[in-house]
Amino acid sequence: MSDRADPITNNPDLPVKVEDLRFDCQNPRMPGTRFETDEDVVRILIDDFDVEELVQSILSSGWIDFEPMIVERGTNIVFEGNRRLAALKLIQSAGLRNAVNYNLPDITPTKPIPHELQVRFVNSRQEARRFIAFKHINGPFKWDAYAKARYAAEWLKEGENIDSVSRMLGDNHNTIRRLVNGFNVLEQAQDDGFDINDRSKKKFFFSHLYTAVSRPAVREYLGISDTAEDILPKKPVPRDHENDLLLLMSWLYGQEKKKEPSVVLSQNPDLNHLVAVIGNVRAREELLRSRHLDRAYEQVEPPSDRFKEALIKANQNCEEALGLSSHYDGDSTILEIGKNLAITVRNLREAMMRKAMAGEDL
Repeated sequence: MSDRADPITNNPDLPVKVEDLRFDCQNPRMPGTRFETDEDVVRILIDDFDVEELVQSILSSGWIDFEPMIVERGTNIVFEGNRRLAALKLIQSAGLRNAVNYNLPDITPTKPIPHELQVRFVNSRQEARRFIAFKHINGPFKWDAYAKARYAAEWLKEGENIDSVSRMLGDNHNTIRRLVNGFNVLEQAQDDGFDINDRSKKKFFFSHLYTAVSRPAVREYLGISDTAEDILPKKPVPRDHENDLLLLMSWLYGQEKKKEPSVVLSQNPDLNHLVAVIGNVRAREELLRSRHLDRAYEQVEPPSDRFKEALIKANQNCEEALGLSSHYDGDSTILEIGKNLAITVRNLREAMMRKAMAGEDL
């Protein structure tokens, strides 16, 4: 970036009527959603971005014009301030409330609302990036990783270099690279048929994808020839691996309509186990057959490692039970379980001793 003056901070604030301002249908806060109408934007702002609280605050305490909205000159598209705009338009317009099935909260008396807002005009979305990046990506109103990835990808696509993008977003090159690569893979997956809105869990864990894509085993599985140090192209997965990409997305996130639940329930250890399974042909075949990650991972993890893990876990559970033994209430069924556990522990110890003694004789 050059040292020239910031075009945003040098532009004067000007009044614009609320009804003349337009929502941003490419709002970077919502990178996985495509909007056709203002009503579509308002619905998701109500559902996911606490516009209700903002409406209540404005009606109860009045409007405070604490900072200008960032608006594109000529179109009046609001690049920064869509939540505030949604709250004001919902208060002003009965037609909009009817269209999105929204009722104003019952607050009396209400404070007056403005019919004009102070806005700061910019000539393009690119011109607004520095302000938006500071406020929402590393400032007090942070975006999630998915929104940040899309923002960085679009910035790079416009010709900015990774040094500048990393500096402005406050992350190192490797983090930006991983985010953008994950975003490019996700975009291709959606073009190839993955439905992000049909995933198993309500929350979209973008970190699962960009972490997986950074692993050599997954890159090889997807046929991605670029190294981990490269920014991947817009469609990084070759055509002959598109079905592999859809399988990966299904394993990570599920596809409800196809009755394909996600096999990754948590980043740790499930994601690491999935990566290991993908890198092992026998394990991958088991996952394709059974869609059972633990069963597939058994083909990867040596039995001796599984034994150690099971024994450590059993020891921890027994110590926890011993610590709680003072609360035993005399239940005969629980006592029987304790007796069986003692027999199991004795048999386990004898088996381990026999194996250890046999090893000494070799």
